[in-house]
Amino acid sequence: MKIAVVGANGNLGARVTKQALDRGLQVKGFIYNGESPDARAEIVKKSLFDMTKEDIEDCDVMISAYGSGFKADPALNRQAFLKYIELNDNTPRHLIAVGGAGSLFTDETHTAYVYETPEHPDFLREISKNIKLGIDELKKTEHMNWTVVCPSSFFDGEGPWTKNYQIGTEGHLIYNDAGESRVTYDDLAMAMVDIARDNTYNKMQITVGTK
Repeated sequence: MKIAVVGANGNLGARVTKQALDRGLQVKGFIYNGESPDARAEIVKKSLFDMTKEDIEDCDVMISAYGSGFKADPALNRQAFLKYIELNDNTPRHLIAVGGAGSLFTDETHTAYVYETPEHPDFLREISKNIKLGIDELKKTEHMNWTVVCPSSFFDGEGPWTKNYQIGTEGHLIYNDAGESRVTYDDLAMAMVDIARDNTYNKMQITVGTK
């Protein structure tokens, strides 16, 4: 299996790249700037928005760790999902894209999105809203295999790789036994590679939490 990893040298993308390679998968990493995260990966220096269908025609899966960053136009996050559709619609390729906790519902009542709550950080609000709008575009597709993988509310960049995660499939936040909505970068990367290998959670927005 060959996986195209977008943002392959970022915090999440580098972990996805390493875990995929360690598990015997081929990786074609796309990076906008910087260096290769792993000498074993085939590297293409292109941003997501410069990628073409031809760039990934040899890949079975596309995993995107793209994020606009806090200082860029939040609308780029919706545009990223439109680009995913352009690249993958009407192909057998499985798109696995990182989402955001803000695009989930707060609880099982599905009455409010996390980004709509007062507790959601103001600097993330428009980013989360645009991710949600992008996911809405994915849901309109009829001939595309996709999975959006949302981290929990606390995306823990310092936490360990526990290899012990849970998946929520109902579109709202999930919590561990300690009452935390939390996931480490390594656990989220593991979930994304697992989903790529198993071809599971098709046409679904899911969330991952460290147990």
